Amino acid sequence: MSNLLDAATIGGVKALLRDHLGRIATKDLVLVDLTVPHMRPVRDSLRSFVCYAADRAVRDVFVDGRQVVADRKVLTRDHDDAAEGLRDAQPRLMERVCGRDYRGRRAEEISPLSLPILE
Repeated sequence: MSNLLDAATIGGVKALLRDHLGRIATKDLVLVDLTVPHMRPVRDSLRSFVCYAADRAVRDVFVDGRQVVADRKVLTRDHDDAAEGLRDAQPRLMERVCGRDYRGRRAEEISPLSLPILE
């Protein structure tokens, strides 16, 4: 598992001959809750975090010394505002799909709904 972590951080920058990048700064910190069911049993916490728990186990995050997640809540984003922005953007994005698809398909053709939506 440490090979996976190395590949995701310092391995790539070594390949680019940029050894000064890809390291976690001392002011960056992620606190993981080991009591989350996806982290259990706590035998190989790095593997559990990367393969199973991911964001469900993140409790607090500090970036460059500034807290950006506290008690599982993102502090740097208004979730209601972000959700509203996504809702407003979706119709525009759906219209543009066929112009970006290599076969000119509409979004409904690429990814049909699992269940019909009755209006």
